[in-house]
Amino acid sequence: MDSILIESRDSITDFGTDDFHNIYYIRNFSELNKIDFQTKKRKTFSNQTVLEDLNTQNVLQITLKSALFNLLVLDNQLNPVQDVIQFPMETNFSPTLTALVDNNFLWGYDPVLQRLVLWNYRDKKAIRQSVILSEKTGDEFYSEIVYHQNKIYLVGSKKILRFDEYAQLESVIPFQEFGQIYVRPPYIYYSQKNKLFELNLNSKESWEIALQKGLDYFSVNNRFLFVLKDKVVYLYEFQKNL
Repeated sequence: MDSILIESRDSITDFGTDDFHNIYYIRNFSELNKIDFQTKKRKTFSNQTVLEDLNTQNVLQITLKSALFNLLVLDNQLNPVQDVIQFPMETNFSPTLTALVDNNFLWGYDPVLQRLVLWNYRDKKAIRQSVILSEKTGDEFYSEIVYHQNKIYLVGSKKILRFDEYAQLESVIPFQEFGQIYVRPPYIYYSQKNKLFELNLNSKESWEIALQKGLDYFSVNNRFLFVLKDKVVYLYEFQKNL
């Protein structure tokens, strides 16, 4: 098991990796850092606002929230690829959850509209939307949206809704409270109370992944499980193909 030390005196408030094995983390809600897996060189990005909700599951672009709910889109060299996307929009589209599709589109979940909306963020217009999502119970709320391999996963504390690329509901997957979540079909990886679990999307079975050091944050890419504990990143190589 390899490990990488993150040299920072400040707290780490978010964490992720990409399919090139690069490591990203937010320092003290204020500065995004990238550690190159090969060279171990560090790059930084800051816009003098609060930074949070780091999402690195897109291969070439990453997103994070800035200030209240401004969405930043960066390439994997931490360069902004377009102007800040500001919500709510003039069309009353005000998503609380977003997932980048490519360099023109994102999926957003708007809890007021109770819909998934495919949004062209360059032209500022809606392209596609789901039916009203009435599956949610009164004591439940959706807290994560993931776009992966032309599927949309809307994650709540009791269930995961999986949609196709046209926002048609495909399946409802029983779920539970979680910390972080990563989708790598046919598996979903999620943390809960400092433990890590793997959920099989086909069998709906879930089991704990044994970790040697515990975890503060984790991330998954096409080869490794990255676990951050006390500012050390531990790499676990998967035995099966993700």
